[in-house]
Amino acid sequence: MSNNVFDENAGRLLGPSETKPMKEAYHQSKLASGHKENEITRSEFFGLTHVNRLLKQPGCVGIRVHYAKRWEDDNGMPMEQGKGKFNSRILLTGVDARGRDLPVQTGSGGLKDSDSDGEMVVGDGFPCPQHCGDKN
Repeated sequence: MSNNVFDENAGRLLGPSETKPMKEAYHQSKLASGHKENEITRSEFFGLTHVNRLLKQPGCVGIRVHYAKRWEDDNGMPMEQGKGKFNSRILLTGVDARGRDLPVQTGSGGLKDSDSDGEMVVGDGFPCPQHCGDKN
């Protein structure tokens, strides 16, 4: 076993007996702090295209989940500070064996409205409860 935590084997698979109480504790803490039932984001969905793009970067050994917040309208579109709702969001980055984030390169000249350095992270997943599958 490697002494380096940043390798392909980091983390472990958890069963429902462990994860169900964890999810419930999160949900109950949100309700206790005044959030309304239909405003509690339980998860975000990210498609394989973008996740695979992270994983296929040279030197990538895993994914880091960043917890973030931003002002959004009711459809999850970004708004200026102080407008709309201040929602929790998730950002994903690839990580190398030294624990450094590997932002995805946009390639040819960057994406429309991207930062000038051309590096991107995966974000804007589809949040649940607005977009939940069965049994979530």
